[in-house]
Amino acid sequence: MKTDKHKLQAALVRSFFDAFSSGVIDCGQGSVQERRQPQNVKRAMLDYYEQIAPAFFETVFFPLAVIHSGYEEMERMVRKAHQQRMDMRSMLLAACGSEACYEALVAEYKRNFSALLEGACPSVADHLAACAKQQEGEGIDTDQAIELTVRAMVRAYASGLRLAGGQGASFRQASLYRLLLDAMNVLLHDEKLDYSDCGESITAMLVKACGSEQHFAVATAEMDRAQQDIMG
Repeated sequence: MKTDKHKLQAALVRSFFDAFSSGVIDCGQGSVQERRQPQNVKRAMLDYYEQIAPAFFETVFFPLAVIHSGYEEMERMVRKAHQQRMDMRSMLLAACGSEACYEALVAEYKRNFSALLEGACPSVADHLAACAKQQEGEGIDTDQAIELTVRAMVRAYASGLRLAGGQGASFRQASLYRLLLDAMNVLLHDEKLDYSDCGESITAMLVKACGSEQHFAVATAEMDRAQQDIMG
C-alpha cells in the first residue's frame, strides 16, 4: 500500500504545528479548555515565535529527505550541508528535491502558522479540503509514511513541551492520543472521520484513524519508540 508523497508532506507540516503548539499549551495554567482559548493559543505562539522555525527544521528535515530522496541520499545530504555550512532554507530545499515541493512546503508552513496566530491549528476538515487537489500520484510505503509522521509528531510535541516547561516537563498521553488521531486522519483519509461508532474506546478510534489493526500497531509502536528515544 502506498501513500501520496504530497499528502504525506502536508500531513507532516500540520502534525508539526499541531504537536508543537500542544506541547506549549500543555505547560500553561488553567484547564484544557482555558488553555485552548484562541487568545491563549495566539499568545503562546507569539511567546515562542523565534523558536518555531528552528524547531520545524529539526523536526521535518529528516522525514522530508527520506520521503523525496531515501536514507542514503539523506546521509549524503547531511554531510554536504555540514561541509558547505548550508542554511536552513538551502537544506530544506535540498530535502524537498525540487523547487515545486519546497514551495508547497512553504505554503503549508505559512497556512498552518497563520492559523495558529489566529488562535487554532487548521481543522482536519479544512486541511483535507485544502490538500485535496494537490496530490501528485507518486507514493511511499504507507507503513513508512506512518512511522515518519508519528516520529515527527512526537518530536514536535516534545520541542514545544520543553521550550515552555523545561527539561522536566512530562508527556501527556491524552494529548499524544489526540494528536495521533488527527495525524492519521489527515495522512490516511480524504475526509474527517466520525468516531460515533467507536463509543468511548480510544483504541477503537485509533484503529479507525489508522485504517487497520496492522497500521494501528505500526503507529503505536513508533510512538512508543519515539518517546523512549527522546526520554533516553
